[in-house]
Amino acid sequence: MNRPPQLAEKIFTALCGQAAIEDLLGDLEELYQINSAKHGKGYAKSFYWFQMLRLSFSYAITKRKNQHKNSLPQNNNFITMLKSYFKISVRNIIKQKSFTFLSVFGLALGMSIALLALTMIMELQQFDKFHKDSDKIYRVTTEIAYPEKTNRFASAPTALTYLCDNSLPSITEKVHINDMFFPSVQTIGDPLRLSGYLTEPSFLDMFSFPLIEGNKSALSMPGKVIITSELAEKLFGQKPAMNQLLKTENWGNLEVAGILAPFPKNTHFTFDLLAAIPSKLSNNQQWTDFNGNFYYFKSSEPIASLEKEINQLGNAGLPFFKAQNIEAKYRLQPILDINPGPDLDDEVGLVFDKPTILIFIGTALLILLPSCINYVNMAIASALKRSKEIGIRKVMGGQSEQIVHQFLLETILICLIALGISSIFFYFIRDEFVAMLAGASALTFALNLKLVLVFILFAICTGILTGLVPAFFYAKTSPIAALRNTIGNNKVSISGIRKGLMIFQFVVSLVLMIGIGVLIRQYQHSLTYNLGFHKENVLVIPIESSQSELLKNSFLSNPEVKDFSFSSSIPGTPLSRSVYFFSDDKLDSVRAREVFIDDQFIDHMEIEMVWGSGELRKDHLEQILVNQSLMDKLNNLNSSANDSLLSQFQKDQSVQIVGVIKDYNHEPLNERIEPMVMRISDSGLNYALVSITSQNLPKTLANLENGWDQLYPNQPFKATFLDTEIKRAYDFFKAGIKIFGFLALLAVTISSLGLLGMVIYSTENRTKEVAIRKILGANGFSLLKSLSNIFFKMWAIALVIAVPSAYLFYDSVLVSIYNKFSGGVGFVEILFSTMATVSIGVLAILWQTQKIMRTNPVHNLRNE
Repeated sequence: MNRPPQLAEKIFTALCGQAAIEDLLGDLEELYQINSAKHGKGYAKSFYWFQMLRLSFSYAITKRKNQHKNSLPQNNNFITMLKSYFKISVRNIIKQKSFTFLSVFGLALGMSIALLALTMIMELQQFDKFHKDSDKIYRVTTEIAYPEKTNRFASAPTALTYLCDNSLPSITEKVHINDMFFPSVQTIGDPLRLSGYLTEPSFLDMFSFPLIEGNKSALSMPGKVIITSELAEKLFGQKPAMNQLLKTENWGNLEVAGILAPFPKNTHFTFDLLAAIPSKLSNNQQWTDFNGNFYYFKSSEPIASLEKEINQLGNAGLPFFKAQNIEAKYRLQPILDINPGPDLDDEVGLVFDKPTILIFIGTALLILLPSCINYVNMAIASALKRSKEIGIRKVMGGQSEQIVHQFLLETILICLIALGISSIFFYFIRDEFVAMLAGASALTFALNLKLVLVFILFAICTGILTGLVPAFFYAKTSPIAALRNTIGNNKVSISGIRKGLMIFQFVVSLVLMIGIGVLIRQYQHSLTYNLGFHKENVLVIPIESSQSELLKNSFLSNPEVKDFSFSSSIPGTPLSRSVYFFSDDKLDSVRAREVFIDDQFIDHMEIEMVWGSGELRKDHLEQILVNQSLMDKLNNLNSSANDSLLSQFQKDQSVQIVGVIKDYNHEPLNERIEPMVMRISDSGLNYALVSITSQNLPKTLANLENGWDQLYPNQPFKATFLDTEIKRAYDFFKAGIKIFGFLALLAVTISSLGLLGMVIYSTENRTKEVAIRKILGANGFSLLKSLSNIFFKMWAIALVIAVPSAYLFYDSVLVSIYNKFSGGVGFVEILFSTMATVSIGVLAILWQTQKIMRTNPVHNLRNE
């Protein structure tokens, strides 16, 4: 049949909209047939296209469009129309209880983690804004171009920063900061390790950290410090902190000369105390060695001109960098751009870098997107129940735009209801989230009016984006098909895309659930693993070194005390002290963990010796014990090892190795066995380890406390069991289990809701088929197989993808992070995690398929 170009006809129809053009189409086709007969098809097609384009933009078409528009019923009362939409939406939401529950609950789960992400972003936008003139504060960063890569550092060369002090008149305020200030204050038990800044009095001029006691001039006096009010309360309680001395191991005695008032925590600066910059640092103006040195200044000049001036000053250091075959450039970073900011090396304080924030946002979207997809699937599935409503509205003159508006409003209402429920979830999970988050002290996740408005706007946007697909689906439905209830014959089907999305949800759920199983199994393994020392019925008591021998004699006089020893750290928990052994020529070194013990520690803790004796003495040459790992490194360090087993220690001291202990896990299992040295000490002992054989534990502890009170009347008696301290060292497992558990709960619940929606979506389209099969004698099993076969296939595909992927990831990455002495991922945790996840999905399938199978076939056929 010789027909006009179909594409031209479709374009013409689309451009004319709903204007009446049937007569024009007839005339164009008649002309096409005449021209085709006289001049051929080529000419006829060209002329048809020309006439179509000419008519599309003609006054005649414009007039017909206006006539059609004017013929439509007009409703100038927008409020009345909105009320009508609202009433219809509320009625539908109440009427479709199952659909509403599944949609609202699924969206609420998906939105809960999105609310966390929104709150975090909102809080990060307020970081460091409380400083006066914060929009004028910058810091100098350094960009180093190596032959193979380029790194950007938050720090800057001291030589450059002091040049800026003297050569940039546009700088109104400036301050130098060095963050290599980590004094360890002596307390009962382990020394309290603090973090601070070496800086100048101008630090308190530029940044809004007000003093409640003391004077900023203390930051120009060596040996004096300004501390935060939190540290003052931690160290001295209600006692006055001013003029008190902090006894530190590496900085001597530091006098408290000032106390800062409590200040907002939404700042990238994190410090306990401030001290003056030593003269050796301020005079040491280096170009290439600048780690830990930071320079902030305040200026009203444009950032581009300031960067240009600073790079001109930096030309003085180019020869030093060229000598190392590298190049350096300098950039300015506004203080308000630090959080969230780029991932810089040698960062100071607390920084939430943009890549991490983007990963968090991506995770939130990964959870939210399936919720929205589930809603779309279930909304389209409900088209079968609402087909008559759509058909009648269209027959009565309802326009597509009105139907779109109706269903968008309905979706927005559902999202707002979901927002209310997700806000409850948000309230309960935010504290746990903050506790698991690094740098949690700087974030509050507190609700305020601005944040509430952002939440509402987010829910409305989610509703609009989610509702577009079902709204346009309903709007394009033919009124005849809707009235005949046949809209599901072609359009309502489980498409390949929807199958792929559902399989993706199953895969995510399975991988996360397997992760929970792996973490729980590794946690149990860590608690039952043989660490290489005795840990049952051993009490750990924090002590001061003074009167330690008197305490030992007092406790050993108790018949229920089996053994007693001292240590500088708790076995099985993290170590922080390190020392170095040097080669004979002092050019090479080996780092080792350092533990102070007494001469009873090795026998008491039943640590196995490989060679030598566990007894240590201090003669003219200090005697030490080393583990196998350190001994191997020392043998490689000095190839000409002599029989005396002497080693150079801390460059200026020789020590004698009198024993080698078998490698054991003095640190948690997430740490490798590091080279370790054990030294005898009278002053570095922080813990008493007491083995007890008690039938009446409260009475034994009371007797020990009485002996303690006689020696330390002003210090409380604190005792915990060693296995409790070791268990506490694995609290990071609990954080990981909580994170994976929360994400897995969301993923499994949302995928199950989506699966349920897909089952409803499929089975309600096959009610006539089920009725006919049942009348013809089909049994329940064959019907179940027919209805649910596609879903079990999707689960099978998800299993094939998820199980090996999860095994490879957890075995090669996660397990090595959490437990370096594990045998890897086992079959049991994968099996039980998989069975738990699949069982949830199978129950969702069986519930809906059984429901449709129990329906009376006569009732189904009558409706169909």
